[in-house]
Amino acid sequence: MNTELQQKSFRPIWQPIAIEQQTWRALVKNRNLVIEIGPGVGLHPLRYAQQHPQDFIIAIEKTTEKFNKFAKRRINHPQLDNIYPVHANAIEWITRNISAGEVDAYFLLYPNPYPKAAQKNKRLMHMPFMQYLIKSMRPAATLTMATNMQFFYQEAKQQWSQVAEFALVTDRILSAANQVPRTHFERKYLASGQQCYELIFKKI
Repeated sequence: MNTELQQKSFRPIWQPIAIEQQTWRALVKNRNLVIEIGPGVGLHPLRYAQQHPQDFIIAIEKTTEKFNKFAKRRINHPQLDNIYPVHANAIEWITRNISAGEVDAYFLLYPNPYPKAAQKNKRLMHMPFMQYLIKSMRPAATLTMATNMQFFYQEAKQQWSQVAEFALVTDRILSAANQVPRTHFERKYLASGQQCYELIFKKI
């Protein structure tokens, strides 16, 4: 485990809520559990659910405006039984609902990079919550992160490469020539000619 993470302790504020857990757990069945943090208007989780019927994706969006757009898009796909939109703070929801060793994949696509130096501790790779996220992953589970901010990519790569439980399996630059946009941000960035960056870590 990263030394910085070891020095911090994280205790979930919320305890599991039985009714909410019963609702989504009944839907998961025997499928792989995938969680997307900050899916925005829902382009990626909806497409993912369509392309991966063997998986069950929980997409947690905090922003009300974005979640409402996501919910409207979800209505247009009534055939999908493997997607569960959640309007909540992802850290609070995950810590009160997800147990150790049960997540098969996390997606963190274009999170707020908090670029100011004073905001460093708001970046996910520096938060004590990372301890909980890592523990919630099964062996061989993956964490996929994408960003258009080079400093954020470099910082995430440096921090997570020091985590003993992680192995870096994908490190690539995305462009309009090699990437089908997954989110509205990715579409905007690639269309404008910006480079984007993707990291995939596997739990070992």
